[in-house]
Amino acid sequence: MPAPNLVEVYTASHRITGNMSPGSAGILGYLNMATESFVEVENAAISPLHQVGQQAENCPKIWLMKSDIVAVVVESRADLGLGSGTRAGYTKPFPHWVRMLAGGYELRGLIQSGGRFDVGAVLYEGSSTFLALYNAKLSAILFPRARTESPAMAFNRSSVRALSLLPKEELAQP
Repeated sequence: MPAPNLVEVYTASHRITGNMSPGSAGILGYLNMATESFVEVENAAISPLHQVGQQAENCPKIWLMKSDIVAVVVESRADLGLGSGTRAGYTKPFPHWVRMLAGGYELRGLIQSGGRFDVGAVLYEGSSTFLALYNAKLSAILFPRARTESPAMAFNRSSVRALSLLPKEELAQP
């Protein structure tokens, strides 16, 4: 059994840090498992978004409804597992830099898809609720201290309310 992954889970109102044990499927496989509507986080520390950075409440185990999760931040791309946003077949993944507004957050990062960017495919095609975002930045719109950067995160595409491609000029800025 693989070791648990250290994660940060963001909901509309809270940041939860702890360990998630996704098994060999990785975080994306665990989050997209159709037979479960919740995920379990062990050794959890829970903070309301307006108190991020202050003392968190600790609990040994918490169960979160998948539908309420906006994003799950991981330490490395490998923690996400083999999930991918590309279509079936022999398609080389093509990177697209995007900005998304989702559940009170702004997410920026790299989505991989097959060829030309198709917003319909990203938001509606396939059965996966959670997709990968690489070189990701997350910031809570109303709570500026609630922000993070990571090589990878899984985001809940059903919580996305707006999506845009980032202009090349914006990519060059630090």
